[in-house]
Formats: sequence, C-alpha cells, structure tokens
Amino acid sequence: MLCIATAFDTFNSAIELNYLWVIGLTFGFTSALSLLLIASKRFYHICAHLLLIALVLASLAMSLSIPELTLAKIGSMLMFVCPAIALMLLGYRVATGYAILNLVPFYIILHDIDLTQYTNINQQLPDASWYITGVVFLFFNICVPLAVARTIVAAKRLNKATLNSNEYLKSKNELYRTFFAESVIPKIIVDDSGIITDANSSAVDLLGLPNKLNGKDIEFLSIIPKLKTCDIDKQEQVIPFKNTFQRVVHQQVSGSNFCIYEFHDCTAEESIKDNLAAMEEENKRLRYRNPQTMLPNRDWFEMQCDRLIARHQKGFYVVVAQSTSNDYVSIKFGNQNSQTITKSAFKRLRNRVNGPLLCAHIGPGKIAFILGSRNENDLYSTLPKIKQILDEDYNLLGSKSAQSFLFGIAHYPSNGNASNIIVGHAIEALKLANTNDVFSLYNETNSQSFLEKHEISMLLDEALQQGELDVHYQPKVTDTGNCIGLEALARWHSPILGNVSPAIFIPIAEEYRMISRLTDLVVQKVCSQINNWSKQGLNCVPVAINISLIDFSQSDFMSKLVKHLADFNINPKQIELELTETSLEANQAHSLMLMKTLQTWGFTISVDDFGVGYSNIARLADYPINKLKLDRSLISQVTTSARQQSLVRAIHNMCEELDIKCVSEGVETAEQVKIMAEMGCKEFQGFYFSKPIPAEQFYAHVSQKGLIFQHQKNVHIV
Repeated sequence: MLCIATAFDTFNSAIELNYLWVIGLTFGFTSALSLLLIASKRFYHICAHLLLIALVLASLAMSLSIPELTLAKIGSMLMFVCPAIALMLLGYRVATGYAILNLVPFYIILHDIDLTQYTNINQQLPDASWYITGVVFLFFNICVPLAVARTIVAAKRLNKATLNSNEYLKSKNELYRTFFAESVIPKIIVDDSGIITDANSSAVDLLGLPNKLNGKDIEFLSIIPKLKTCDIDKQEQVIPFKNTFQRVVHQQVSGSNFCIYEFHDCTAEESIKDNLAAMEEENKRLRYRNPQTMLPNRDWFEMQCDRLIARHQKGFYVVVAQSTSNDYVSIKFGNQNSQTITKSAFKRLRNRVNGPLLCAHIGPGKIAFILGSRNENDLYSTLPKIKQILDEDYNLLGSKSAQSFLFGIAHYPSNGNASNIIVGHAIEALKLANTNDVFSLYNETNSQSFLEKHEISMLLDEALQQGELDVHYQPKVTDTGNCIGLEALARWHSPILGNVSPAIFIPIAEEYRMISRLTDLVVQKVCSQINNWSKQGLNCVPVAINISLIDFSQSDFMSKLVKHLADFNINPKQIELELTETSLEANQAHSLMLMKTLQTWGFTISVDDFGVGYSNIARLADYPINKLKLDRSLISQVTTSARQQSLVRAIHNMCEELDIKCVSEGVETAEQVKIMAEMGCKEFQGFYFSKPIPAEQFYAHVSQKGLIFQHQKNVHIV
C-alpha cells in the first residue's frame, strides 16, 4: 500500500523534473510486489525468495538514485531486515546467506561510499527524505511486527496441534487398552526373536502365562508346540490345544519388529468340518445324480458309455431326446414343474420292455439313452415307437399336457471315439432337429451348417450392439396406389457377410434370443425416422412394426415401447403393431390384457401372415384386433382358383362382421388387386406397387410425386 501511495505521489513531480526513471522504479516495485502477493498462495517459496530479492533491489535502487549520502544510508539499511524475514519465511540457511550479504551495505555505510557516481544522478525529488524515511519507518514499525505476530500465531497453532496430537495419542492408548489389554480375545505380542513381550489377561489364562512378563524371556513356540515353525508366517493356522482347537491369526505390526497373535476358539467349527467330511463321502455317491430330478446325470452316462466301449468294442447309437415345448413349459409353469415331464419320460423309457439302455438326464429337459441297433434301418424302426411312448399326454398340475419330442443321434465309432464327443455330437444334432425332421442324425455337413449359423449369430449380436442394421419401408396403399401406411422391415448389410437376407438372420435372432434386441432397435429407428420426417414437413402415415412371440411375452415390453415413443415425441396412433397368431395363443390371458392396454394408448393392432398353416378366425374374435393381413399364399391363388376366391371372400365377410379391416399382402399383379378390391379389400401391400425402400428414397418419392405409388414395372422380388 505504501508503494502504491509513493508511486502516485511522485508521478507529477517526476514528470515536471523529467525523472522518468523514478516513475519506472516506483511503479515497477509496486507491480512486482502486487504480483508476488497474488502468486504467493500457490507458489509460496518462490514468492518468498523473490520478495527478499525485491528488498535487496529496492535498497540498491535507493543507494544508486539518491545523491544525499545520509538519506542513501537510510535506504541501504532496508537490507538489514532481510535475515529476519528470511528466517520467518524460509529458514535459517537462507537467513544466514542474507546476513552475510548484509556485510556489503554495512561496508558502504561505514565508509560513506556514494553510489550515485556510477549513475551520474545529482538531483533528487523534493520529498525524497519523506519517501525513504517513511518506507523504512513503516517497514520496521508495521510490516516486521506483523510478520513477527504471524510467526507467534503460527507457533501457538503448532502448540495447539501438539496438544491435540497428545490427546490423540492418549485416545490411542485408550483404544490399545480396549482392543488389546481388555479384549476378550486372547492376544500376545511377540518380537522378532520369538519372545513374548506382552499378553492380555485372556491370553494369560489360556496359555498359562505369568501375570507379569517383565524380565522373563518366554519363547512363543515353547508355549505353542503344535504351531508349525515352517508355517509360522502364515496369517492363519488351526492347532489342537488343551482339548480345544484354536485358530491362530498372525499379523505383523507395520513399522516395527513385533507381531500380534490372536487365538480364536474354533472347536465347534472343526466339529462341523468333521460332519461335512462325512457328508462329502455321501456326496460322492450323489455325484452322478442330477440334484433336481435325482436321475442319473451326464457324468454317469458318459462313464457308463466309456465302460461299454472298453468291454465290448461294438458300435451303438447315443440318442438325446427333448420336448419341443420344453422352454415354454419352463417359463410358464416353472422349472420344477417342467422337470416332472422329464422324470415321467425317464420312467417310460426305463419301464419299456426291451427298451433303451443307460437312460440319463443330461441337461435341461434332455434325456440321453443308448440303442444297440446294428444299422440305420433298425434305428429308424425303433425310434418311432420310442417317440410314440414319449409323446403320450403327461399329467401337469392336474391337467393333460401334450408333448412332442425331437431326437438327436450320434453313432459310435463313426461320430467319435470317446463318450463325451459322441454325446456332444448328439446334442448338436438335436439342435438341428425340427417338426419336419424329428430324428436328426449327426453328420459333418449338418455340424458345419450349425457352426455357420452360430457364426452368423455372433456377427448379428455385434451388429445389434453397434446399431448396424437399417430399416426399409414398404408402402401400404389403396387399390389406386394412394399410400396410407408403411411397414418397417429390418435389413442387414454386414461388412463381413455383405447383404444378409431377413429369411436368414431373423430366424437366427429368434433362436438365439436376440429378437427382442432387434425389435428394440427397429422401434427406436422408426421413432427417430418419424421424428425426422415431421421436422422435414412430411405428413407421415402410420408405420407398422413386426412383433414376435418373444417380444410379446416380455414383462417390460410395454414400458420399453412407450419409452421409445416418449424419447422422440411420437404419438402411439402413428404406430401399428403386427403380431402373429402364435403370439396370441402362447398366453391368451396375458395377450388379451396387453392388447387392450395397447389399444387404450392408441396403438393399432394387426395380425400378420394370416393363412399360414392352421388358422382359425373364430379364435381371433376373442381379441380386440384392428386389422388382419392375409398371407401371400392366399392371395397368389385368388386369380386361378374359385375355391380360393370363395375362401378369401368368406374371410372378408367374417372380418366385416367383426369390424376387422383386411389387408392383402404380397400382391404382384393388377388382376389380384382388382379381385381383392371387388371383395371389399381397401388396403394392399406388395411388389406390384413398391418394394421395401430406404427412408431417403421414400422421402424423395413423396417430395416429387406425393403419396401415390403406381405399378412398378420390372421389379424383381428379393
């Protein structure tokens, strides 16, 4: 503050006398001290050194710029305070250095040396004596006392910290008494030579030690002879001691040569271990049993196969059977009830006269057995009889439950020379079995096909994680080509596989339980696209999204669907959900409740691919359906078969009675459109009007031609 006042007070005088160097000195020192004050919080030591240097330079500047020798001596004395400041701020070494340095100004003052002869300055400011004496006076009477006061305060704080530390040590001593001396757990302290130096009362009672150990060198290992000296560094050891078992816990005290040993009575635990050892012997007997069904397991089955191979060296077939509805029964009725079917099937096989050998429960719902058939003819004459027995109705929760079993088959030694390999191949073959090929015999080609499908599934999983799949849109139109809706269809272009057909990757997604993730991705992309179209000024028509059986069975299906719509501010009326008949029939009560909830929100519900396999419109009358999509298999024959026309017309009439709209899917000719329109169909979808197209192409088409899709010539169905 004094420097600031001096700088401004000398400014006018320096201008009048043309002493520009005075302005430079005063404002220079003012700026330097201000910067040091600001920087001292982060760079304490550097700023302390620079402060001392600034004092030295200030003293030197006074000596070089003041012609009056007496006044210059006063300015030189400013350096005499440097050792005291250095001692307070930086320590005695720096203070010693400045004390030695002060010999220079002392010599100059003592010998009346005038330094202005080197600067040729022969005049000084009128109030120079006020400035110099004022600086020295205030520095010694305010700054230095304040620094001393600060040091005193710091010393008091240090003293207080010392007192607090003593209190802390006192509390630590109390903790020592609580956790060691007064602990109910026996504890001893042992030095690095193995001598007990301290023990609490509990340890004295347990080990029979004297109450006072002063001057008595008692070796630790002489008291505990059962403690293994080779394992003495282990953290825990259990030893027998005086009809008990003691767990000795060893802990090294950090920063010292002492160890603490604790003794915990574990007699009860050792008794439990003895009982567990006896139970382990019993478990060895149960090792070859499935813990849920108590039937022979895969380990037992493979062991018996190995024995059979070693004794007879004859060929045989390993067959693995599983119900097609095993997963469904497990989800709907619980794993325990599904195992009831497994146990019943096992009993049927074992009770069959001349039945299979070595039956076992080798996995969830999987039963393995051996057939000693001489050739494939014998095998395929025996398996249908076994299937007939296994497919008979089962009693599940008091009602009959129909099951249909599939069979995977592998041959020894053709398909492997070890039991685990043969069983594994039979399980692989079972994965390829289906309702059209119930008995699946393992071969290299099928195995390679299975591996390829598995590799595709891994690439598909990665594609779903990266959001790699795209969505194309196929228009739904009136008979005149006016677009009234779209269907979102997933498309996958893999960097490794290229374009992958939906007919390939969608069944794989369903089989490997990725279909829900695929649906989530499609819903998210559709909602994002509708939002983009709205921002671009496109009056978007409703978009239909296919929902699988697995999606519809998910407990969080509704919450995820609504979240995606909320994220992009999409009205549910803009979304149509296309379900299959199997989605409705899997869990009728759940399906009915969920459909009503969806319609309450404003979603349109349609049933897709009606007419594939066994369809019953009477069943659909129980559900609140808005639309029914007639499969292309019905539409393709409507122009050539009068019976097919009658069937489609009947479906139309029934839908009108139920207030359900009919959609003709897969139309490819003008004649199909004409006939279906005459029947009353008002919505069409197919390559006759447009193939599925990317979102950009749809927007470009609407921008140029509007929502009109005329007949597309030379379109190849892909």
